[in-house]
Amino acid sequence: MVVSVIALAFQEMYYGQTEWVGLRHFEWIFKDPQFWNSMKNTLVYTIATVPGGILLALVLSEFIFRRSARVQVFYKSAYYLPSVVSTAILSLVWLWIYNPFYGILNFFLSLFGIEPVNWLTNPQIALFSVILMSIIGGVGVSVVFLTAAMGAIPTELYDAAKIDGAGEWQRFWSVTVPLLRPTLLYLFVVGFIGNFQVFEQIYIMTQGGPGYPGATETVGYLIYSSAFTSLNLGLAAAQSVVLFFAILIFSVVQFRVFASEVEY
Repeated sequence: MVVSVIALAFQEMYYGQTEWVGLRHFEWIFKDPQFWNSMKNTLVYTIATVPGGILLALVLSEFIFRRSARVQVFYKSAYYLPSVVSTAILSLVWLWIYNPFYGILNFFLSLFGIEPVNWLTNPQIALFSVILMSIIGGVGVSVVFLTAAMGAIPTELYDAAKIDGAGEWQRFWSVTVPLLRPTLLYLFVVGFIGNFQVFEQIYIMTQGGPGYPGATETVGYLIYSSAFTSLNLGLAAAQSVVLFFAILIFSVVQFRVFASEVEY
């Protein structure tokens, strides 16, 4: 399958017949402003969603881990529940939340005298709205992983830090966070790979818009448009190849930056 996609990137398909075109699609991609706009949106989305989601999960995990085992189970289940729901269903729910006339978010803003906001039709904030939905809806998995990793940290390390005069948050940043590095690396790499391919939220909530070039158009959505709207399968395959190498490069960089052996 992968080999077929790579081969198709160098071909043009006409009515079921293929013609070898060499690097034509790649030349078109790197000269196409729409592709670079979609790549920029993808980077902004990923860079905001992955660290933002992990930071939120880290803080929530610290508060949850301080509670009793029964309370921990309740909160972990509550945060994990949205992750069980498909992205399509979650996007439909957030469409109602963002509704400019009946949405609950604008209702709460109206309580403070703030005018309704067009969350998904304003080019200035549409991408931010999708990012906010992704962070809140995807934090559950990270919470489960981080609380489990916290439980594996020896309590003697916290006792030693407490004897040295470290407060709660000092122990958190100086003991907990460094020892969570393997788990954080995993969440960063997997989160980056997944979010760099974002498609469902964009397709359901904004369809790459508003405006042209689309304020929320990502590379994943551009590939879909090239393949199923423009019916240019060769171009879509070339865009997929470029996306693959972009993910590969950033994943290797993350391993270089974050990977380290942790012993305790």
